[in-house]
Amino acid sequence: MQVRHRIPTVFNISMVDVLCCALGCVILLWLLNLRAAKEETLAVGKTRDQLKATQTLLDEAASRRDQTERTLEAERAKLAALQEDRERLRAEQKLAEERLAKLLREQRALAKEKADVSQQAMALEERLSEKEDMAKASARRVENLQKQLQDAEAQVKELQALADQVPGLRADLASSRSKLLAAVGKVQALEKATQTKSADLADINRRLVELEGEKKRLADQASRALAAVENRFEGITLTGRRVIFLVDMSGSMDLVDERTPDAQKWVGVREALAKIMRSLPELEKFQVLLFANKVSYLLGNEGQWLDYDPKTSADRVTLALASVRPLGSTNMYDAFEAAFRYRSAGLDTMYVLSDGLPNAGPGLTPEQNALKETERSEILAKYIRNLLRRTWNRPLADRPRVRINTVGFFYESPDVGAFLWALARENEGSFVGMSKP
Repeated sequence: MQVRHRIPTVFNISMVDVLCCALGCVILLWLLNLRAAKEETLAVGKTRDQLKATQTLLDEAASRRDQTERTLEAERAKLAALQEDRERLRAEQKLAEERLAKLLREQRALAKEKADVSQQAMALEERLSEKEDMAKASARRVENLQKQLQDAEAQVKELQALADQVPGLRADLASSRSKLLAAVGKVQALEKATQTKSADLADINRRLVELEGEKKRLADQASRALAAVENRFEGITLTGRRVIFLVDMSGSMDLVDERTPDAQKWVGVREALAKIMRSLPELEKFQVLLFANKVSYLLGNEGQWLDYDPKTSADRVTLALASVRPLGSTNMYDAFEAAFRYRSAGLDTMYVLSDGLPNAGPGLTPEQNALKETERSEILAKYIRNLLRRTWNRPLADRPRVRINTVGFFYESPDVGAFLWALARENEGSFVGMSKP
């Protein structure tokens, strides 16, 4: 008998059921997982969309933050600038307060100086009146002395006539001697009388000589008085051997005001300069410096003296000035600096002809250059006066100070007259204010 072995069957109905159940479970799980995956995919998509939206919001927030930071930096910069401006304004306010206080002090000092000037002007007027009275009294004394001299000359003529008669009387006496022998005593008496008359005649001759000397002395006094009167310009005595004439040729020297020309003003300046030159009795050397923006030499020969010729020099200067046109600002610094280079060459006197205050040249800080012209002129005027006192015209052991006379032309501002007057007073000179013709 053949034994056949059966192949073991793994799958049976039960196993199929189990496998089906298992497969159903797997499918169910797969479906569940698929659904969960879809749900997660949807959630992830939503999350991604939310993430993108959130990223967009974050980008916008970052942009706004950057913009805000830039705005904040700009505001900080503005705040810093405002703080700097505030500090600068505080500094400027403090500086302005200091300037205001300084201006108030200077104004009070100027008011005091003006009061002093007025008092001195009154005193000068009184002295001038006294001098005029003395001059009138001197003139009356001269007239009286001239009358006395005329009377003395008349007496001398009478005595000379008597002296002319004496020889005739002697001839008559000689011819009558033989007839008057009996009257010897009378003749002797007559001779004694003649001797007495001769002595009287000698006394008269001696008196005549004395009167001649007195007449000469009075004539010399009158000549000196006349020379003193003639050598005065508008009330000031003119002196100087080596003289510098500083002539302002700025634009105002040809104007009444800023817009109105004056055809006679520059002519008056030329005539005044010529009159001063002709009236200087001891003038030997001279030089004419014109100043406006810069300094120029009217007749050339810079740095050297010109010889003064009484017949031609004044006319030569007048003719040269006629060809000059006033133009520019008033730079007195350069003018005085150039003039005082002649001090070592014997400069003794200076005449300044001007109509205004200095308004240009060294002496101003950059901040002061922005001030008004009147304020700049006040600062420059004080600067020049201080330089004259401390540097240019300070006393030296080997030479005296230079006398500075000033002549003001048609000035409208009292500050101009005060400046020129102070300039002359502080430098041993005189000031003349020319009025309009």
